[in-house]
Amino acid sequence: MANRCLYLHEVIDIVGTGSEPYKAHTGARGIARTDGGAPLVGTWQQSGSTGRWPVVVNLWEMTGWDHWARILERQYTRASGQSPELKRWWALATRYRSGGFDRILEPAPFSPTRLQLVERGLRGAVQLQEIATVPAGGAERYLDAVATHWAGPAARRGLTLAGAWTTAMHGGETVLLWSLPSFQALTDHLGSIGRDAASRRWLARARGLRTTWYETALVPSVWCVTHPGWPDAAAGPGLGAGRGGGRAAGRRRAASPSRSHP
Repeated sequence: MANRCLYLHEVIDIVGTGSEPYKAHTGARGIARTDGGAPLVGTWQQSGSTGRWPVVVNLWEMTGWDHWARILERQYTRASGQSPELKRWWALATRYRSGGFDRILEPAPFSPTRLQLVERGLRGAVQLQEIATVPAGGAERYLDAVATHWAGPAARRGLTLAGAWTTAMHGGETVLLWSLPSFQALTDHLGSIGRDAASRRWLARARGLRTTWYETALVPSVWCVTHPGWPDAAAGPGLGAGRGGGRAAGRRRAASPSRSHP
């Protein structure tokens, strides 16, 4: 079944050394909240050697456009306003972040949902994020080409697709997220891209479909569903294995659609 969700992709500018407390602050809310917001897919540290730093990337999954409308109404309208608890969350978050850049993402039909990532057990020590610009109207064409011509060869190079989206309210931008099992797998891929026939064919095809692109390495926190230790590591003391919860119970908690975005 095609993915019909909607996603909020956040690029967060971190204050000083606030990356770790900010990820913990965000992850705790993504796991524990039950106010009808968007569940957290993950919060990642962007590797400073591959992009701007210090930066954290968050990804939240909504059930669709109506779900986003309810979140916006709760955040901004006078009738509902922010709850005291949400105001406290925002106030504390400002200690660790100074701003950022957000985009709303629409998934390609083949892009896995959060639950599918969980059910498939996709885990990786690092994710490779690609943000590409394409000619106006060419986003779907590019992602179709990724699915048809690149996903197979990429898998043989150690990459597993974790997400494929077009940017809403933008005429020509796509976001791809690939999971790799290790940092060695990442550098092996980056260091050898174009040396084999399949990747050369893909690069030649991609040149005709995208105008610019850049990649950054994202290191998953324990609150990412792609982290090797999720869900037990994200559950924290008393909530993981050995305290009556176990891995299956942790997975049920973290997969609940009721946990919310800030």
